[in-house]
Amino acid sequence: MNDRLLEETLYHVANGYIGVRGCFEEGHKGESIRGCYINGFYDTVPLNYPEKLYGFPDEAQRLVNLPDVQTIRLFMDGEEFSLFSGEVLGHKRKLDTQKGVTYRDILWKNEKGTFEIKITRMASFVHPELFLIVYSVKSVDFSGEIELACNINCDVSNFTDENDPRVASEKIKHIFMDTNKIVGDVSIVECKTAVSKLGLSICRQFVAGGDIAHFATKNGCETRIKSKILPNQSLTTEVYTILSDTRRRNNPTQHALEKLNECFNLGAENLLQGQADFLADFWMCARVDIGGCDELNDGMEFNLYQLLQSAGRDGISNVASKGVSGEGYEGHYFWDTEIYIFPFFLFTQPETAKQLLRFRLNTLDGARNHAIVMGHKKGALYPWRTISGSECSSFFPAGSAQYHLTGDVAHAFIQYYYATDDLDFMQYGLEVLLETARLWLDTANLGSDRKYHIHSVTGPDEYTCCVSDNYYTNRTAQHNLLGAVEVYARLKKAGLHSFASDKINFDESELLEFARVGNAMFLPYDEKLGIHAQDSSFLTKPVWNLDDTPKEKFPLLLHYHPLYLYRFQVCKQADTVLSHFLFEDGVSEDVLRKSYLYYDKITTHDSSLSVCVFGIMASRLGFYEKAYSYFSETVRGDLDNTHGNTKDGLHVANLGGSWLAVACGFAGLRLRKNGLHFRFSLPKQWEEYSFRVRYHGSLLKVSVGKESKVELLSGGSVTVFIDGVETKIK
Repeated sequence: MNDRLLEETLYHVANGYIGVRGCFEEGHKGESIRGCYINGFYDTVPLNYPEKLYGFPDEAQRLVNLPDVQTIRLFMDGEEFSLFSGEVLGHKRKLDTQKGVTYRDILWKNEKGTFEIKITRMASFVHPELFLIVYSVKSVDFSGEIELACNINCDVSNFTDENDPRVASEKIKHIFMDTNKIVGDVSIVECKTAVSKLGLSICRQFVAGGDIAHFATKNGCETRIKSKILPNQSLTTEVYTILSDTRRRNNPTQHALEKLNECFNLGAENLLQGQADFLADFWMCARVDIGGCDELNDGMEFNLYQLLQSAGRDGISNVASKGVSGEGYEGHYFWDTEIYIFPFFLFTQPETAKQLLRFRLNTLDGARNHAIVMGHKKGALYPWRTISGSECSSFFPAGSAQYHLTGDVAHAFIQYYYATDDLDFMQYGLEVLLETARLWLDTANLGSDRKYHIHSVTGPDEYTCCVSDNYYTNRTAQHNLLGAVEVYARLKKAGLHSFASDKINFDESELLEFARVGNAMFLPYDEKLGIHAQDSSFLTKPVWNLDDTPKEKFPLLLHYHPLYLYRFQVCKQADTVLSHFLFEDGVSEDVLRKSYLYYDKITTHDSSLSVCVFGIMASRLGFYEKAYSYFSETVRGDLDNTHGNTKDGLHVANLGGSWLAVACGFAGLRLRKNGLHFRFSLPKQWEEYSFRVRYHGSLLKVSVGKESKVELLSGGSVTVFIDGVETKIK
């Protein structure tokens, strides 16, 4: 892979709302994915089928590459700076996760002289609409004129790759400029998407020494800054750019101007300090410390910071599978959020976790509509991939058939209830639990064995599609049904159930049906092997010979037809093993162990969502060397580009998986109905490790080493379970 494309992802700046890839301000030769994005800001694209059947979605949403706001060209007496001309004496890049900025330090020489260039970038967590650049040029031995040219360029398009199904394949221009103007010393550009007609406003203002001139151009706006400079003198320019959109604001231009005025008056120094203060609070709750391994500490810190950069916090957006770092998977939201990412925020930033749930609450009508399209008379079926709430998947076997996502959403709501006891919010969340439980009643059918079966669904393993009784799906359905009964009873006791039940005309007799179906859900099990079968037919298929498969044939999805893959026992990612992590209760130690060993041999880990789960369960079962190996691969996944496609954006679920691997793997964290549980283990390569969790409003520090303990850092006393022993932390 082009290393520059990888660095564009790794050095991107984002805050959950906006994201700007870490491209060189001045541009460079060769391929680049020059991107700027707003989480959840999309255009609509048609989905074309040679043979379109009923219920196939007509259109999908796609994350839009927005106008370029990062270009700054530098001239010295008319000669343009570039890393591909002159002599580069030094070039360093740094991501500072404590200050929330990226830096470039460049020492460059041409025939006219030597220059030090320092560039700081920030996407503000405090003011999410703000993208700030501080650009400083110092002359070492040059006397003459320095000029900066800063552009807002609307002549942009999305990245495409027709050979990779994980990236958009067709070239379509998605955004067009409506107006561009200069008002005083502010540049204003207004744009609109081609089909969805979403509006975007960009407002920009400068602090600079020298003469400033603003121009409206054919494709946007340009600002030119000129100044004379002598040896040892510096020219520093502050570029304040605000982005605002019509999904959040009725008048985005007015909002952008107000926010620009606020940020401009605060000034760069105060804004940068506010960013550092925000992150000090974040790290107080989120930090993971690993004693004895700096490389893993660095990887973990990178991953947790990127989770923060990726998460929408406005109830309109969620966490795209690539965050706001690139265009892979077209900016869609999957089940990644609820299973791999949500737990980190639940235990460290519960307010952010609540906002992620609000997204599912706000798109519940879309889930109800999707259920109707899929033939159901009642309930809510969340789409497999979406931005606005409608299904964006054109390949239903590995898309809409993945009904488990609906159970995953319900699982997140139930986990939030267990962790926070926030009944005020759960009176709204109850609507999601009841409607998703209704979906399973309309999906499961009673067999001759007096068990309830779910047919024609796909589990997490996308190399096995449209099967009966996928174990993972049936367990999520069971958990959803019984969890809805439990939460309803708790809210009724508190007098908070009627908001949801009245809104959806819910009859309490349905609770009896939820319990009856949930308790009688069929869970496939093979007596001979002593394992839970992935589905009713999985173990009847021949086993794929992974050892004899050439390395260049991985990932299999890029080299074999789906139907060929479906005919074998071969797993793309954790499926039954994932269900054993999430729903361990009622499964014997022997079955957990045998199932793990069986599926470990036939799983390719072609998905970045896989190795963290196998590592967690390896810890649980005492396979510590394997657990450590899987963890090491997880924590360095994007930094080492192990899947070869980090250029398209981060693997955000894997980032969350690295936190799960420590907290739920080595420390054995489980959140159950009766409380918070730990089961400590310490990798022999480490001296100790620690992390923090929020539980019922209290902040706890978990330390595992020669002496393992749970300490109360703030809040009231809480009760936890350590190796099954109830312990009061006070």
